[in-house]
Parts: sequence; structure tokens; C-alpha cells
Amino acid sequence: MTASHLTTKLSPLALAISLTLTSVSSYGYADSKTSKEIAEVTTDKTAIESIAVVGATTNTLITPEDLEKYQAKDLADIFRFTPSVTVGGSLGVAQKIYVRGLEDTILNVTVDGAPQTSSLFHHIGRVSLEPELLKSVEVQSGAGEATAGIGAIGGAIRFKTNDADDLLKNGQQFGGSVKASYFSNDGHKESIALYGKVTDSVGVLASYVNVSNDNKEDGSGDEIYGTAADQTLAFIKVNAELTDNQNLTFSYEKRDENGAFAKNSNWAAGVDEPLYNSWGERETIVLNHAWYLNDFVNLETTIYNTESSFKRELFTWDASIKTVGFDIRNTSDLGDHSVTYGIEHKNDEVHAQSYEDFAGLYDEEGKVTAFYAQDHWQVNDDLLVSFGVRHDSYKLDHEAQDVIWVKTDGVWDIEKDANGTPITSSNAFKIDKQDGVSVNAGFVYNITDELKFSAGYAQALRGRQIADAFTLGEVTHNENLEPEEVVNNELGLQYNDGTFIFEVSAYLSTINDVVFDDFKGSEGVFYENIGDLETKGIEIVAGYQAENFDVLISYNTNDVELNNTSFVWPDAADASGFSTVALDNIDLSGYEYNGLGTPVGDSINISFNYDVTNDLSMGFNFNYVDSVNDIDVFYRSIELGWVDELETVDKPSYQVFDAFVRYELNDNVKMGLTIQNLFNETYLNHGSVADYGHIEGYETIVGINEAGRDIRLSVSYTF
Repeated sequence: MTASHLTTKLSPLALAISLTLTSVSSYGYADSKTSKEIAEVTTDKTAIESIAVVGATTNTLITPEDLEKYQAKDLADIFRFTPSVTVGGSLGVAQKIYVRGLEDTILNVTVDGAPQTSSLFHHIGRVSLEPELLKSVEVQSGAGEATAGIGAIGGAIRFKTNDADDLLKNGQQFGGSVKASYFSNDGHKESIALYGKVTDSVGVLASYVNVSNDNKEDGSGDEIYGTAADQTLAFIKVNAELTDNQNLTFSYEKRDENGAFAKNSNWAAGVDEPLYNSWGERETIVLNHAWYLNDFVNLETTIYNTESSFKRELFTWDASIKTVGFDIRNTSDLGDHSVTYGIEHKNDEVHAQSYEDFAGLYDEEGKVTAFYAQDHWQVNDDLLVSFGVRHDSYKLDHEAQDVIWVKTDGVWDIEKDANGTPITSSNAFKIDKQDGVSVNAGFVYNITDELKFSAGYAQALRGRQIADAFTLGEVTHNENLEPEEVVNNELGLQYNDGTFIFEVSAYLSTINDVVFDDFKGSEGVFYENIGDLETKGIEIVAGYQAENFDVLISYNTNDVELNNTSFVWPDAADASGFSTVALDNIDLSGYEYNGLGTPVGDSINISFNYDVTNDLSMGFNFNYVDSVNDIDVFYRSIELGWVDELETVDKPSYQVFDAFVRYELNDNVKMGLTIQNLFNETYLNHGSVADYGHIEGYETIVGINEAGRDIRLSVSYTF
């Protein structure tokens, strides 16, 4: 029995919930999919992850068809047309994801259920994915239900990869594909995949992808230095039908990226600025087991091991993060109730070391265990109610050792005393258990068959996570650190008659006692609660679908700001020379509040798709992002004595036009033409560091410009 057959054993209630709550407006509509077809895509062996009431109208699904149209090759391409998501920068290793202005460090990001944890270096991103492998991408904006996962105070992003059954055609036992792509700005990509059935119940997929990029050019034709990079990816996935009602999946993924990057990789590199060889690597192993026994036992188990590392020749510094854990959940269908409950545990270990300027060995280990339960109650044909609870418990151990390194015959070793004992000095501390209970509640009410109203309230808690590996050796202990707690409120109205669609959503989310790793000069890096991080906004979607074309228009406005915070500033009127200033409404800057968020301008997105014939399709996408001006910066710098007053930076508006044409020559050969940034706009994405170049002493702080016009050609052969 295949995975799709297993899905059909879901109870009518579980399927009804999935169909009711999947947001058709997000990409699926533009691909002319019905809500049932979208639910089938998102339902991977069970519909558990597809069930969501809180934020149902703002959740997003991205499919392989979306990625293929515009020939996605990095994170920015994956989320290029998702209104609530912003990804900036032309350098893949430095790209960071922002959902509603919040950085992905405060989201639960998973690949086939395996979390992508913490940060190896705050000037690079923490998520590295190959779009070629993806079966779907699910974005949950804002804190949601109890099943959302560990640390999901800002939402969740779930990447799911293909298996052999997803790629095999009906009746096919073995197949494969070869694809080559050329990018005029500036690189190429090759991939090969082989997949088949070893037996009637065992399928295997093996894939290899190579991407090579030279330095890109921006819309003005200027070379963007330090953006050349090479990536390779090897992937294997085995899915097995153990019995008539059990499936087992094993996957292994290894991704490598290397290049010569600037010292601060997410800042623009000057022509004369030195570049440093850097190497990034990620290995992920995931084991998924699904067992449907009866209406009371529908069990999913995920076990994972992820290891990532980043090394660069600057400071001869390298770091690694290892994450091991599991998630065991069961769904019981009890009449009008579908209850999902389970336990998840995650163990993170970060290690960093430097042999020269910052000599030392630094380690942190964080553990978190959670219990959760979520009930979906179909009160009647028109009303679905959801409520849930979860308990999270965090612990963390820190150890730092300052050492003296000696290099002998090209090999580094720690200097030892006369007795052969390594000479070290240690700084170790523990963070007491941080735990708490979070609840959520929401409902969807069918006003008519076409019109639905939803409302939701959700809490989530997160304790201290392992530190950014690069600053790990500078971390000092804070005995008064409190866990972060978020409260998220959402309202949604959705109309969909199969031809017209209209959705409007409003949200207000506040992360109380948000934690930030403040640099405090001689005191080092100090994790502390700095205030309340508030995000609020409105999302509007309208669309029309005909037999062979569709158009989708979306509008997104979002404010993210820090409230209830204070700074110790110089004050000549005070006897001490300083005074505490309490402030609200502080706009986040991606430079100063790295790891928290960044302001993003209001955006309008228009997407059009047209099937000219059964074999030929075309479309375009227009995205306009409004400016964000007069962002006050340097609050912390005044406290540290680096500057005397606040300055302001701007994020100018930009508009980008993309187009595609896809042609299926026959059942085996497909060709694609994509033009990204058709009109060669020169711009700095709002997901990048703003331009501080007009401020004396900060001329080098500016994000990386986006690439100019990029003509992408691809040919694929499938057999």
C-alpha cells in the first residue's frame, strides 16, 4: 500500500478539517488547484500537520509547480511571491528568512520534521535548502496550535522532500530525470535523479545537484563582489510499506557550499575588500514512521539527526551544531472530535573554536522536552472549534575554555604544562529549567457555503536556546533571564466560490520578555530580556480563476517594533552622568537587532498564469514594496559610548517584474524560460541590512544588492 493509499484511511472528520482549513489563496489557487487537491499535497501520510485553525487564512503552501515556473535556485526564489515572507541578499549562504518581519531564528523551521537549529554565524543564514528536492513548503505565520513544534513563537516553516512514489508515473517501476539550467546572471545548474520500486513495497530515490555561481551584477550593471559560490547536494530517500497499514521512510541529505566571502558575509563587499575562503556543510538524517491501526491509533514518529558546520580562514575559525531528537504523535478520532497528542524532545549541541586571535574551545548544550494535545471539534456542519495545550521545558549548559594553541608541523594543538596537562581556563554555567504551559483556541464558522469567518488565540513559550556559535566564547551568564512568551490573535474572513476568491486577515502578536544577545562591550555578549516585540498587520488576497487562466492580487502591511524597553544613556544633568530612558515603538533594524527582525515595507503582489495550450503555459509576477523611511538606529551604540546621538536610515521602495514560459515538447522533454527582474531594477531587498553608508564611521555597513536581470533557461528530460 502506498502513502497515498494510507491517506485514504483518515477519518471523515480529519479530512473535513484539512479541506476546510487549507488556504486556497496561497499559490494553490494560482496553480488552478481545488482545495481538495491542495489538501492531498499537504497531507503526507496523515493530515495531522494540515489541521490548523489559528491563522488558517494566512498560512501558505508552496508547491513544486511554483518553484519550477521561475526556476528557483535559493531561499529567495522559494519565497519570492509569498506576501508574508521576505528573503534578502544575492548570496545564498547569507540569506535570512523573515516572516511578518520576524527572523527565522524565532520560528520552528524543519526539513521532513528535522529542526534547523540556532545560528553558526550571525552574518550568514541558518537555513540551506535545494528547491529541486521539495515536495511542498508550508508557512505558518505567527504562533499557532499546540502541534506547531518547539520554539514556534513566531510561526513555523515546514519543508517536505519528494520520495520515489511522488515522482513515479502510474504503473511505472523505474524512472529518472536529467535537468540542465543556465543563468545569465551568472551561473549554471545541473541535476540528476533516479527513482524506482526495488520491490512492490519499497521505493528508492537518489538525487545529485550541482550549482555554480560567479559574481552577479545588480540592475546598474555593477559587479556584486563576494557572491560567487558553489553548491553540491546529494540526497537519498527510501520509503517502505512495512504492512498494509504501516509506512517507513528513511532519508539522508548532504549539502555543501563554498566560496570566498566578505568578512561580514551579509554586507556588500567593496572592490578592494579582502574575501575569505569559507566552507559550509549540512547533513540530515530523518526516519519517519506512520502506523494507522484504527480510529484511535493513527501514530506518527519522527526521529532525526542534523549536523551543520561553517568554517572560514578568517581567524582560522570554525563551528558546528548537532541536533538530535524525536516527535511522537497520535491522532484519535472520537466522534465529532479529532484529538492529536504527543511528545517531542530535542537536544542541541554547538561547538566553536578558534586557533589564533580568539583562541579557545566553546560549547553549549540545550535540551527541550514538550508534551502537547490539540482537539478539533466539529460542533455542527458549519462550526469547527479548536483548542489545545502544550508544556515546554528547557535546560542549557555552557562551557568555555580559553587556551593557547601551538602549531607543529601544520597541526594545531593546545599548549601543555611541564606535566603534559593542557593549559586552559574555564568559564561554565547552567541555566535553571525554564518551563511553562501554553494554550490556544480558535474556530472557523461557515456563514455560507462560500463564506467563512475564523478567529484564533494562541500562546507559545521558548526558553534560552544555544547561542550563535561565533559569539559563543564571549557569552556571560544572566541569572535573571526569563523565557519568552508570545500571545497571538488573528481574525480572518474568506470567500471562495471556485471562481472568485477574497480573503482578509488581521493579526496582533506580542512576544513578551523577548530575548536578545546584546553586545555589551567589555562585558561580552549578554542574553537578556529587552522588552516586548510586537508585530501587527493586515493581509488581503483577491483572485479570479477561469478555465485556462487565473490572476491573484495580494496586499500585505506589517509593523514590527520593540516596546517596554530601556537604555542607560549619558546624562549630564544626573549626578552619576547616566540615566535610564524607557522607550516604546522602536523600529527594529536588521543590523542592530540581528536575530530578531527587520522592518519591511507594505507590498502589493500581482500574479498571472495562462495555459495557452495543454503544452504551453506562461505568466508573470509583479511585486511592489513601499519604502520605510526614518528608521531610528544606534540606541545600543549610545549606551556603549560609540556614538552621541541617534541616526536614521531608509529602506527605499522597489518594484520587480518576473515572467516565465514553460513548454512540454512531449511526455519526456520540458523546456523553460524565466526572466527574473525583467526591467533590471537596482534595489536592496528589505530583508537585507539597510544602507548606513551616509553615517560617518559606518560607511561599510550596507546589505547586498539583489541581482539585476537574470534570464534562466532550462531543459529537462524525464524517463
